Amino acid sequence: MRGVMYAALSLAAHILAIQAGAVSACETEKAQKANSATAAFPYSPSHELMLEEATREQEKALFKRQMRQLEKLRRQAEGNAMRVEKLQKIKDESDNAG
Repeated sequence: MRGVMYAALSLAAHILAIQAGAVSACETEKAQKANSATAAFPYSPSHELMLEEATREQEKALFKRQMRQLEKLRRQAEGNAMRVEKLQKIKDESDNAG
């Protein structure tokens, strides 16, 4: 997210610098200095690493939620299987009694 904000600010600064440079030759010189200052602070790979880390954290959280949901479904399936088994026994007993 910060990388996107940085890129948007850099683009906006660049566009504004170009428009300001069109006003006068003096402004053009200032725009060139601003552009060289922007180039002195290139995009940092740490932003990309932070994004990757955040993505991994979200994937881990999603995986944990999915595992909890899977465990819940497994318990429900076991409970349903026991109920089916009991109902089957009751049915068999009633068929044999009748």
